[in-house]
Amino acid sequence: MASRRALKLLVIGIDGADHAITRHLMAAGMLPNLRAIAQRGAFAALNSTVPPMTPPAWSSLMTGKNPGKHGIFDFLEMSTEGTSRPVAARRAALTIWEALSLAGHRVGTFNVPTTFPPAPLSAFQFSGFDAPSFGPELATPERAYSVVVDEVGEYDLSPTRLHQPEIAEDALAFHTEMPARATRVLLEAFDCEVYMVSFQAVDWAQHSALGPDTAAGEGGMPCAEGRVVRTYRNVDAHVGALVEDYADEQTIVAVASDHGARPVDRLVNLEMLFLEHGLMAYTASEESGGADGLEARRSRARSALNLWMGIKERAPWLAGMLAPLARRMRGRVAGYQKDMAVDWSRTRAVPWGAYGQIRLNVEGREAAGSVRPSEMNAVGREVTELLLSLRDPEDGTQIYAEVLPSAEIYRGPHAGDGADLVAIPRDPRYFAVSARLRKGAMPLLDVQPTPVAVLSPPWGVHSTTGVLLVAAPNVQAGVELPPREMYDVTPTLLYLLGEPVPEDMDGSVAVEAIAPAHLESHPVRTCEPWPTPEETGREGGYTEDEEEKVEERLRALGYL
Repeated sequence: MASRRALKLLVIGIDGADHAITRHLMAAGMLPNLRAIAQRGAFAALNSTVPPMTPPAWSSLMTGKNPGKHGIFDFLEMSTEGTSRPVAARRAALTIWEALSLAGHRVGTFNVPTTFPPAPLSAFQFSGFDAPSFGPELATPERAYSVVVDEVGEYDLSPTRLHQPEIAEDALAFHTEMPARATRVLLEAFDCEVYMVSFQAVDWAQHSALGPDTAAGEGGMPCAEGRVVRTYRNVDAHVGALVEDYADEQTIVAVASDHGARPVDRLVNLEMLFLEHGLMAYTASEESGGADGLEARRSRARSALNLWMGIKERAPWLAGMLAPLARRMRGRVAGYQKDMAVDWSRTRAVPWGAYGQIRLNVEGREAAGSVRPSEMNAVGREVTELLLSLRDPEDGTQIYAEVLPSAEIYRGPHAGDGADLVAIPRDPRYFAVSARLRKGAMPLLDVQPTPVAVLSPPWGVHSTTGVLLVAAPNVQAGVELPPREMYDVTPTLLYLLGEPVPEDMDGSVAVEAIAPAHLESHPVRTCEPWPTPEETGREGGYTEDEEEKVEERLRALGYL
């Protein structure tokens, strides 16, 4: 190790690092630093939350609890009222970083998702990409902001765009190395012994290029020369340098991801399906010409879309030439959607965001609920039967294997704050989308010709399995663990630090990784639950401008 003082705990997040891809690349010798951590410690598949979304997954990893206890299910609250608070402001459980700060450890984090607004940790906290904009409000104390900006400058929190391999390579390169550069100046400026840093670049590379890279590869893996593998390898190099500089033989080193990634070639348009079957409805403002005017504009948009799809199918060479013009025209053709709003009086259920989440419009819970609580089971059965009846138009196979009610997924006082149903696809090739339903639909989603569309080239989206690597003095070397859950990470880190595990956590210590003699002499200790987060300093919503910025960024990434 270099002359810098070693950390007690170093946690490195690699957002979106997929278990199968990581294992493949480690075996091929392309990730020597992650492989070295696995060889001197433990390696496991890490099951993401249901669905595998960034906010609930990182929240579960950092709290040791399922979403029903910490209350985070998506980037924005599932509310028909159109308001939302930042994730960290509405998380109903302390993170390990807040708890360790209260316990007297000197704790800092940088670029970790779902940490806006930043908590007053004992060292510092600098928020990640889900913050509304780049500015001093990203960090506590404010000096941490100045330290980072002096080193790397101000930067776009999320410069990527979904499914566009032409994303600027220099932006991806910057975000690959920037977390490591910021780490060095922060750890030089602040007294810190427990630290987490997160790299977003792998997730962004997969969103933009996993489809074409996998098509060019073999055995379902991305090609070695593509953007995805190149980004994995570049992040691996930074991981190695950070471990070299900030860890010694006594340091607990952990690497984790919130979910994996997979290519999908089928887009399931749940919004269209629900509209066709009377589960939801739209209305139009009087200024837009009312319902008749809206339907006329939708009809024109449908005709334009059908024309474009015909060109793509019959004359792909011409479609390639016209693609830039089509992208510019799409917003104009879909302009009618700005005047659309969900007609909640005629809406019983809505698909929410992505990954098959369904929310019922329940009286007493939603501002304009239309489903009586006594009708929830019947509406739930209707939705379930509809989704299970959906077939692939090409081969007739069933698309959804099951539709899970929230009671089978979540446990805790906030279980009702998320989706009422989650549709689980039979095959990972299917990806469900819908509008966010508060400010109109995704472009032209409501006029697609069929509820299931073929994607060519495939898109890169989240899969259910991330990674966990842990190396520490009392962790057995070279152990491959059975799959663990997101909420097992915090209890395991607490144990390795010698701290007790709160008895209300859903997660458990990964005892299979611990040396038997150490486990026998140091059994797992439990303690009373951590206090709930203080409302003061963590409360508050986005301003309208901030919320618009966050939604624009999330929409570009494909989350909205």
